[in-house]
Amino acid sequence: MNKILNRLAAISAAAVTVICCTPFSASADELQGAETTLYDGSFYYELNEDMTYTITRCSATIVTEVPSIRNGTAITAIGDGAFQGCTGISSLKIPDSVTAIAPNAFYDCASLRSVTLPKKLTALGDHAFFGCVSLESVELPDTLTKIEPFTFALCSNLGEVKLGNNVTEIGDSAFYQCAAISEFRLPASLQSIGDNAMGCWFSIKDIDVSANTFFVYEDEMLMDSKKNDIIRASVDKSGELIIPEGTVNIRAGAFSTCAQLTSLHIPSSVETVGDEAFSYCSGIKSVDFSEGLKSIGLGAFMFDQNIISLSIPTTVEKIDKNAFAYCMKLNKVILPEGILSIGEDAFFVCDELKQVSIPKSVTEIGDDAFGITYEKPDRQKLEGFRLSVFSGSAGAKYAKSEKIDYSYIDFNIKKFAFIIFMVGLLAAAAVFSAVLMKRGKKTSSAGARKAAKKAHEQEEERKYKKIMDDTPEETEEGSEEDTEENSEA
Repeated sequence: MNKILNRLAAISAAAVTVICCTPFSASADELQGAETTLYDGSFYYELNEDMTYTITRCSATIVTEVPSIRNGTAITAIGDGAFQGCTGISSLKIPDSVTAIAPNAFYDCASLRSVTLPKKLTALGDHAFFGCVSLESVELPDTLTKIEPFTFALCSNLGEVKLGNNVTEIGDSAFYQCAAISEFRLPASLQSIGDNAMGCWFSIKDIDVSANTFFVYEDEMLMDSKKNDIIRASVDKSGELIIPEGTVNIRAGAFSTCAQLTSLHIPSSVETVGDEAFSYCSGIKSVDFSEGLKSIGLGAFMFDQNIISLSIPTTVEKIDKNAFAYCMKLNKVILPEGILSIGEDAFFVCDELKQVSIPKSVTEIGDDAFGITYEKPDRQKLEGFRLSVFSGSAGAKYAKSEKIDYSYIDFNIKKFAFIIFMVGLLAAAAVFSAVLMKRGKKTSSAGARKAAKKAHEQEEERKYKKIMDDTPEETEEGSEEDTEENSEA
């Protein structure tokens, strides 16, 4: 019996040994039947409705190529954020089986220097290559018709871009801060360029529109064919800049980084100065606005460190966030009646600007719009800064909330009105006296002269009391003692 058991044990052991030693392929390519989810040691996959796979996440530290098939099933898409933050990837080839790359797919792949896109790619999501700071070149296939917003934004080393021959639209900020681009060619198919799509191009010198009829490039400026909008200028543009009459919109980022400009003249035809339109134009010293301008965009003149003074037109209704932030030499700003909104940080770190009068028309002022600077590690009030405001206005509320020194304009206006009234009153008195003298002393009795004098004195007293009774108390240091009547005035 023991011999039989020993033989069975030996046979079993041998069988196990044979089974364990039989070669087994770990490749998922040789597995039969698609699974709903799959992991092959490098990538996670999910099965699509059309029985193809989408790569949902990469777990490998080093990747050079995306697979085209797994488990006998084609890989046709790269999912949202699938490779996000994969800093170990330096060069990547994506197979032609992939037709869609989702938003954020390669977001912040900081080491990615080169990528080969599939020839049949039809969808490339927004932010797909956002922040790929090492990416040097990209060629987009003819199957792609749209570049979504922020697709290649902040790819600071991207110097060469080849657009496919069927691209019709470039989305907002699609190539924002691609600082290494020096030349750019527009294909014949391109019809639309979004705001700031070419913003902060520190190296751009030439834009080729020879194949395109929707845009023109004249005097080192890219414009739409009707020349209503200026879209992007060469950084070689220098000296005095006179915006052509007939221009309606200076688009977002149009002259950003044009550091050789020294002065700016904007005609009355211009209605909007877009976001960051003149940001980083560090050489501009003077800006000549014209009536007709309606809005000044976010960061429009941000980091223009040599602008000294500004006179905003009466037609402007909105000054957006950061519009003049970091204009460190700016020492005078005239804001006219008519402005409705002044955005957050609009004049942040304008350290030479010590006093501003806020019009009564202003209904909204964003946080830290005036009188705030930055010294590591915190923001703080700008020393010596003061606001002139109307009692009960948005300006007064802002000054109180930010604890900024202020004084009321109302008093000064009424005081000025009183002086004008007194001058007029004296002039009238002189005319009246001249008339009396002309009539002769014989026809003008002492009683009449005395009555006339008394009447003038009474009128003067009445006007003075009326003016002074309506005058709110002036606050010199932003006191907390403002009365309820003043705050509602």
